[in-house]
Amino acid sequence: MRDFPRIPLSWRERPLVSSQELYVRLSQTIQNRNNKARQNKITVAILAALILPIAAAAQTAYHDPQGRYDVQIPAGWQLAPGNSADQIVIQNGAAQALITVLQQDASSTMTASQFVDGTGREIQSRCPTFQNRLIGQLTLAGSPGVYSIFVCNDAKSPTVAEASSALTAGGVLIGFTAIAPLAQYYESLPALDAIRDSLHVAGEQSPPAADIATESLAMTELKKACVVGVFAQVECARRISILLGKEELAAAPAVAPAAAPAAAPAPGSVYHDPQGRFSFWAPQGWSAIPQGEKGALGVQLRSGSNWINVLPADLAASTSEVVLHQEQKIAVQSKSSRKMPFGPAGLTQILGNGTEVNYDHFSAVTPQGEAVETYIGGVGNIAGSSHGFLLMVAGFGAEQKDEAGPIFLSVAQSIVIPAH
Repeated sequence: MRDFPRIPLSWRERPLVSSQELYVRLSQTIQNRNNKARQNKITVAILAALILPIAAAAQTAYHDPQGRYDVQIPAGWQLAPGNSADQIVIQNGAAQALITVLQQDASSTMTASQFVDGTGREIQSRCPTFQNRLIGQLTLAGSPGVYSIFVCNDAKSPTVAEASSALTAGGVLIGFTAIAPLAQYYESLPALDAIRDSLHVAGEQSPPAADIATESLAMTELKKACVVGVFAQVECARRISILLGKEELAAAPAVAPAAAPAAAPAPGSVYHDPQGRFSFWAPQGWSAIPQGEKGALGVQLRSGSNWINVLPADLAASTSEVVLHQEQKIAVQSKSSRKMPFGPAGLTQILGNGTEVNYDHFSAVTPQGEAVETYIGGVGNIAGSSHGFLLMVAGFGAEQKDEAGPIFLSVAQSIVIPAH
């Protein structure tokens, strides 16, 4: 595999996203890994057709002249040339997406991870404040791939770059690199994601949407914006809470006709703390096991290997402090230097039903090596000058990952704490 040439552009000296030069240089970086002999055969006619940006007054489709792929260009965005016939740039002001499609062969092979990591190293070499904020998996043009989100915290022009790549079964390497100023990143994400999701490679079939995402695209975009620092932590919590509420309302079943009687709650589904400190609604099928003498240490809800502990919290000034205190204990016990909050989206705050909930969600691994979806929450009354806070700690196995959040929140938001 060929080395990455240096990008002769300093992120500190010149804004990363304000110049087309970045994309030219990044194009050269990618293309130098391709077969140079093939590049020399690019015809003048193809290059001439891509000299100037093509304004898109409405959404249009771009079809690769060689018939390898097609992609949708959103309204108001423009098509501009890449460094060769293997790539194009779609841009709207400073927000731009670089699409690269390379047929791999014996003399030029690269994995999706190598593409993403190489792009990150090239950016890091020109940005002293470089950070890799998020890594993950995605589906790109119907093939499984990987992505990373990089941030350059330049004081004058903070910038976000998201590099993703996939290698098709037919040996076609797909690269999608989106770059935008931090201030424009969140508002540009819907269009950038639409470009990425519309990319279709000849001979490849896109899987159903349900097989790709486990949360809404809007929630994914909001969490990305929070991870890179578009919003302050408190604002992130507020926005996530609002979006969760809207999505839960949209997904709620229609109200039954008045003539149909409401179903009675399952017997024993309400748990009352033996010492009268709190009560809540236990999910159907979950057992409540008091901890300590007469529930002095709280209660554990359990369903198979999934569990939720509810217990009085140590002294704290707020529900968010309850969460951070618990995470500090975990960090000390595990001798971890991981910064709090542990989850990539930070703390999430939800208000409703007289209850304030602050929680963190992250993935963890048990000493036995099993993956666990972990939730740590602080719960308290909204009204009143004196609060009695509760701590919630929950662990869900991978098989119940999709249901974990709703179950945890249903318990948290049903908690009633008598006024102090």
